[in-house]
Amino acid sequence: MIFPKQRYQCVQCGKSCGEWRIWVEPGLVETLRQHPLALRLQVAGQPYLVEHQDGWHHLGYDENGRCFFLENERRCGLHASTGWLSKPRACRQFPFFLVETPDGIQVGLSFRCSAVQQNQGVDWEEHRADLEQLVSTGSYPRIGFHPVPFGGSLLDWARYRDWEQDWRNALAAGESLRRIFQRHLMEHLGLQLPDDALAQLVCQWSLAAAALLQIPVEPGEVGSDSESVRYFEHVLERKWLWLGENFLGRMLSLLVGEQLYWSVEQPLELVEGGWLGHREDLGPVEQGLADTLLQFCHSLE
Repeated sequence: MIFPKQRYQCVQCGKSCGEWRIWVEPGLVETLRQHPLALRLQVAGQPYLVEHQDGWHHLGYDENGRCFFLENERRCGLHASTGWLSKPRACRQFPFFLVETPDGIQVGLSFRCSAVQQNQGVDWEEHRADLEQLVSTGSYPRIGFHPVPFGGSLLDWARYRDWEQDWRNALAAGESLRRIFQRHLMEHLGLQLPDDALAQLVCQWSLAAAALLQIPVEPGEVGSDSESVRYFEHVLERKWLWLGENFLGRMLSLLVGEQLYWSVEQPLELVEGGWLGHREDLGPVEQGLADTLLQFCHSLE
């Protein structure tokens, strides 16, 4: 396993215990129904498990949007009473992102997690057994084993790793992703991008993204500080760019995330939760971003 530089140890923030729909794997449904806490909730008439017409189930929530198994101390009752394995897989996996690469299993972290935001945690060996259990019993994205289209050529894993390291070094040196990617696109795709052109496009795209996410936004100047460097370097480290359907579009989508970061309050909560960490329907959006950029560059020829 390839562990990140970030740290993690649960601080019982409860963020994954009420803000998302948690699906329960079929093999756990009946076990969950027989759990003492579930039987108590059933007697009380609490809909702790919701069944859909397709046969799938997800955890139910109370009027405050909290999981019925969440105790007052923001502690999972299932975990506390019968252990980690009694929870649905989605609960056990948060805040980890796992992807299989030619170099091994890359472990990433969600910056929606309070402990990750604070870079607070224990040595990674403390998490190894839990992560190995998740990997051995589930399926995760496999990336980098086949080249992906980028411009008029194919991008292989070895070349991508070199690029990623260059980008992370530039981030650490204080450059914005927008400047880094603008230079890269001009060099490797031969795109002609005037100094402010990409910035203007990204600003327009970020306003559209904010409308989609229904969040207030005040476009700000993209900058660099220790928190933004730590965050965006980790987004690269967890191989976010390789997980899309269009590599160029994915790069541009990351720039939208960077612009949003500097344009909203609570950026780690909103950008990670709504755009770069926990949104899975960006494929058409990213294709549109790539098409728009190429059309713009061709119009300048």
